[in-house]
Amino acid sequence: MSRKVSGWLPEPLWRRVKTTMPIPCVDIIVPNSEGAVLLGWRVIQPYVNVWATPGGRIRFGEGPVKAARRTLSYHGLKASSFYLVGVFPIMFPSRFDISICIATTSYSGSPIPDGTELTKIQWFKKLPKGTGKNYVEMIKKWRRITTCHQALEINRL
Repeated sequence: MSRKVSGWLPEPLWRRVKTTMPIPCVDIIVPNSEGAVLLGWRVIQPYVNVWATPGGRIRFGEGPVKAARRTLSYHGLKASSFYLVGVFPIMFPSRFDISICIATTSYSGSPIPDGTELTKIQWFKKLPKGTGKNYVEMIKKWRRITTCHQALEINRL
């Protein structure tokens, strides 16, 4: 499935923005009832050819939850509850991202690749070789949070 890429900046402006300021992003952990997490094969820069969580930029006027809902809709999912996993500064050779990682435990729909950023999408109990290191850290932290009911409730968005 291919989606229209609306809301993206023209390339010259995007190059200027990403070299002068951090880019706010959202990464979403979607676990299933068996403890597996949803990962997609990422095909765009700056983190290309890795297994990644669904995610994307936070647009002007959006908070992390609104951005997560929009992003998940590209993957055929609708989520209703979210939890803060953490804020992750990520330095790439071409830009600096600040990723707000959130997780959902309540969603509907069947996951599909968006065809633009992720070309394959699968559930994994054990993270596969080729999972991006930032995503590994995010998922590890989420799994630690879920072992404590109080921590989970504190992080509810």
